[in-house]
Amino acid sequence: MIFQQTIPGFYEALVEASIETLRLWQPKGVPYWGCFSGGKDSCVIKELARVAGVAVEWHYSVTTIDPPELVAFIKREHPDVARDKPPKSFNQLVATNGTPTRRTRWCCERLKESRADRGRRLILGVRAAESPRRAANWQTLTFHRKTKEYAVLPILHWRTDDVWRFIRARELAYCKLYDEGFSRLGCIGCPMSRGSRVKDFARWPHIAGQIKKAALKRWEDMTAAGSTARTYQTFATFEDFWLWWLSDEPMPGKEEDCQGQLELWA
Repeated sequence: MIFQQTIPGFYEALVEASIETLRLWQPKGVPYWGCFSGGKDSCVIKELARVAGVAVEWHYSVTTIDPPELVAFIKREHPDVARDKPPKSFNQLVATNGTPTRRTRWCCERLKESRADRGRRLILGVRAAESPRRAANWQTLTFHRKTKEYAVLPILHWRTDDVWRFIRARELAYCKLYDEGFSRLGCIGCPMSRGSRVKDFARWPHIAGQIKKAALKRWEDMTAAGSTARTYQTFATFEDFWLWWLSDEPMPGKEEDCQGQLELWA
């Protein structure tokens, strides 16, 4: 792929292939369900769908912990995108489920993956270049094992440079957090973004304080109930636990990294 990108005209062919992909797999009699997050990739797939002339209902899954600047950008630049609010906020879920980890990412399922209507074909801005797991598990047309729906990934084989080239060529609006050095936008404190929590929480201390308050409630409730979960065997105080959760370090006394964490709040 890296070699191919140096071929004259390859970028143009890549864009055209993405447009034709959306036309080829468009569902019959019902619009696509477009998954829009407000990030750069979402802006690109939304424009590609417009150029392709396919019918799409765009939806933004409100996580309640997205950066305020991102939320404002979506409201301002994409008012046609439906805002799907969850039954409970992230902090309400933390108070009953505990903080998510790399292994126990209940947040994605509860706040994002369960939002689409059943039987609808999705459009996703997933790209293989984002991670080895995505490169291995996703195809241009993929059956999403969690949503149980087929998803079309029109920019699966795009590099980050291709995304920005398209945005600049089309003069698309984008969230200005990218201009502040953020390479990816998403939930504040996401456990899948290694090392990002401290940076995120320093940038948005009010949201960090709310998450910490919800986590503390869970700790106090479980402690009062006499829980024997591994968390309470490992950490003497909530502050000890909180500092560990922010750190991305292995559990004390364990060699596995955060990807090997088990459910700590059972």
